[in-house]
Amino acid sequence: MDQEGFEQLCRDTGIALNAPDIDALISQQQITLNGVDIGLFFDEFSAADRIVCYIDIGKLPDAGREDVLARMLAINVLTGTKTSGVYGLDPQRDHIIFVQHFLYPEMLTGTSLATILQEYSEHARNTRKTILEASSTEGLNAPVSRSSETPLSSLA
Repeated sequence: MDQEGFEQLCRDTGIALNAPDIDALISQQQITLNGVDIGLFFDEFSAADRIVCYIDIGKLPDAGREDVLARMLAINVLTGTKTSGVYGLDPQRDHIIFVQHFLYPEMLTGTSLATILQEYSEHARNTRKTILEASSTEGLNAPVSRSSETPLSSLA
């Protein structure tokens, strides 16, 4: 994919999402869906074979930070191969993020990417409950099962 193809994909995605600014993914590299910030990044020169997608799960709470980070890492280990994405921490904003690489971006259409981004926004909303709001006394089985409430097998 080249920069022009990426920009057209972003524009087509904005149209498919009925976004108020169909060029937001181009100009801001970000869109907000269902209250979830999603960023798309493409670099024609260093990684023309992929688009990197960052989904903002939410702010890491001050109380129970270690428990939240432990849950996040455990879910990475248990579900990483199923989702092809990983959870991480954006240290500049102190937010939990989910990172997904879309390989073969030239195979994506605006409609298919719009569907994926909508499903990821729902996944992020469920994951907020799984990671950020889970009771520290709750066993890991419950958060792991909730993390897969949104089927990600159709994504990426």
